[in-house]
Amino acid sequence: MAQQQNNPITARLEQSFKEADQAREELTESMSNSVAANCDLLHHGLVSAKGLETTTEMYRHMLGQLLRHSSGEVRAQVLQSFNRSMEKFWPRKAGHDAQGNQPD
Repeated sequence: MAQQQNNPITARLEQSFKEADQAREELTESMSNSVAANCDLLHHGLVSAKGLETTTEMYRHMLGQLLRHSSGEVRAQVLQSFNRSMEKFWPRKAGHDAQGNQPD
């Protein structure tokens, strides 16, 4: 009898956890999109106010600080993101390895 009563409770708990996980994923995605949109606005504002050269120097400084961060996890995530961006905007030419060398 107790087993029969526990099944609906267990099922409701599992459903509740699934719904909480879904809500968390949606919130994370929404926050990521919001951060990305704000970064775009900030970038355009900086370029308009200070020019591309000054903005590029600021990004160079910020990237350097992040790559020197005391947390290895932060450094690894920044480097991984940087490498993905490099591949997106400057993909390797066919037939070149990671160092830019052509195979023999």
